[in-house]
Amino acid sequence: MEPGRERRWVTAAILVGMLLAALEATAVATAMPTAVADLGGVERFSWAFSAYLLTSTTTVPMFGKLADLYGRRTIYLTATGIFLLGSVLCGASESMTQLILFRALQGIGAGGVQPVALTIIGDIYTLEERGRMQGLFSGVWATASVTGPAMGGLLTDLLSWRWVFYINLPFGILSAAMLMVMLKESNQRRQHRLDIAGTLALTGGVALLLLGLQEGGASWGWRPWPTGVALAAAALLLVLFIRQERRAPEPMLPLDLFRHPVIGVASAGSVAIGTLLFPLAAFVPMFTQGVHGGSAAEAGATLTPMMMGWPIASTLAGLLLMRLGYRPLAVLGGSVATAGGALLATIGAGSSPIMLGAAVGLIGLGLGFMSTPFIVSVQTAVPWERRGVATSSQQFFRTIGGAVSVAALGALLNASLAESGFAETAQHVLEPGARAQLEPAAVAGASAALAQGLHWIYVVLAGVALMSLLIALRFPRGRAESLAHRPATDSA
Repeated sequence: MEPGRERRWVTAAILVGMLLAALEATAVATAMPTAVADLGGVERFSWAFSAYLLTSTTTVPMFGKLADLYGRRTIYLTATGIFLLGSVLCGASESMTQLILFRALQGIGAGGVQPVALTIIGDIYTLEERGRMQGLFSGVWATASVTGPAMGGLLTDLLSWRWVFYINLPFGILSAAMLMVMLKESNQRRQHRLDIAGTLALTGGVALLLLGLQEGGASWGWRPWPTGVALAAAALLLVLFIRQERRAPEPMLPLDLFRHPVIGVASAGSVAIGTLLFPLAAFVPMFTQGVHGGSAAEAGATLTPMMMGWPIASTLAGLLLMRLGYRPLAVLGGSVATAGGALLATIGAGSSPIMLGAAVGLIGLGLGFMSTPFIVSVQTAVPWERRGVATSSQQFFRTIGGAVSVAALGALLNASLAESGFAETAQHVLEPGARAQLEPAAVAGASAALAQGLHWIYVVLAGVALMSLLIALRFPRGRAESLAHRPATDSA
């Protein structure tokens, strides 16, 4: 697409769609503790995140493949429609089970919105322009990081947590309408065979993995039956998925992509980014409400430094990318994230909100410096016909890291609370109204137990931050142009 009016409108539509994703990441996290207090089931808290991450993870490669086959516009509009339907149903949920199921539906749509949006940007902008565009899209996250947590907290405190889901509707409808009118594609249709077996094996494997991790810590007590059976079945299905991808004529997730040194390292880095990002969004607001006794609005404000740090760093990385190359920026990001993780590991019941905000702010800066070189390097390492699946693979690895880590760390929290004897009381300290009705001794005991469980989660995340630095150090050296795909020499 040539520079001009149509490209500006398409870019605006994608920006609105990314704002939708950003608001989902910032506003919903602040409302979930109140939703859990309203619907009950603190032991299922992490499932409200894991269900969303499960479906948004396992459908990402499928949407990327479909975008390569049917065109970006059709798949983007379909994914947006599914996401909005799931949002409406989440807002109407009457039980924790319903909320988890509808979050799963919402996640199916999310599996297509963000990766296809990034693929469209990769299509309509050159290598030199993509770094700057990543900075522009990071500005959307900056806007959402300021307004999202505050908006989520205010909607929850003044109206209801349900409105945090309903607020997705106007943004999604506006983005879809703009893209429908302005994006013109001339891709040629061809015969194809969708990898249904691969999709089912991956979905089943990840679902059983999350089930074993989550329920093993909450309900089953890590007994060989059924926890061991669930984990064994997960391993079997994931092995079958890898075998299927090697044999399928058109695999959902082509494994040969990851032999490319840039894509292999970027994929590992994306796992680390997701393993940091999603647990922080899930468990930092819980600390503010459950340990410090804050409101939903105050819990949202705790995430603001992270959501501000990410876009600031990502914007700088976009501006410096062509001058410095991918590796120095990724190493810088890993170093800053490691510093933030070290500070996070010291957080306990007596820690101040300022210290917690500083820790997540540093991690946000680190994630921003890493995310831009990872996504731009992958988009430029492959030809057009593989850009959709390559771009979506990075979202896949980011969300798979988030899904597994939220489930595993949720199990760790459940085990810690169960050992303390305050598992049931901890649910009530998350909501100010219910907290006020408890005896002071019960509040103190539950808050201390929650702080201890969250402390161990933060220690694990500090280790993941260090791992992200080690991965960044493995990134290939060279300028961005030297690592880009060259059609004349591409043996594929």
